[in-house]
Amino acid sequence: MDQLPEATSSEIRDWDAAYRDGTPPWEAGAPSAELIRVLDAGLVCPGTTLELGCGSGADAVYLARRKFEVTAVDVSPMAIEQARTRAEMAAATVCFVLDDVFRFVRNCTPFDFVYDKGFYHFVRRGDLDRLLDLLWRVTKPGSLYLVLAGSDEETAAGGPPQVSEEQIRQELGRLFEFVHLRPCRLESPLRKQGYPAWSCLARRPIRGGRAT
Repeated sequence: MDQLPEATSSEIRDWDAAYRDGTPPWEAGAPSAELIRVLDAGLVCPGTTLELGCGSGADAVYLARRKFEVTAVDVSPMAIEQARTRAEMAAATVCFVLDDVFRFVRNCTPFDFVYDKGFYHFVRRGDLDRLLDLLWRVTKPGSLYLVLAGSDEETAAGGPPQVSEEQIRQELGRLFEFVHLRPCRLESPLRKQGYPAWSCLARRPIRGGRAT
């Protein structure tokens, strides 16, 4: 595949400033309730795991405590510093990587599970093909991909980028088959009830037939 472009220095500064200026609207300070539901339902088993854009690490630490072997990547130095502190306090083992995700995936091997809370709904707006190339690199036949993305059901101020069910099916359906695509909520410090979102659990098809 073609070489994937990296984040610019201004993009890195913007993400880091969001943490230096306070608590970003996507940082709830606790593991995602939807991630917990998916794991409690037994839909994803522990294995090698990549979190795209891990922020301050609440979900990565939770996954590690559920016996997942977690590599979590973020471009913000402040976010990674907070994430490492969180893991140390929780006595959780997580490989936190300070890097641009697109640069990181050039040399990594595929993972059993990829977790994405908010990465897809931001990146797809600028370059969907770039994102799909990334997802192809970090998954293999049978890999699971859980993405939590803002829903187009509501456009309240301060909410996440909006994605429709049809867009998810058309875009992610190029690489994956869907295990479920259902409504959920994205927690936010800006809003007690959070924001409407989609929970999409998808699987890379296994060559010669659909995965079971």
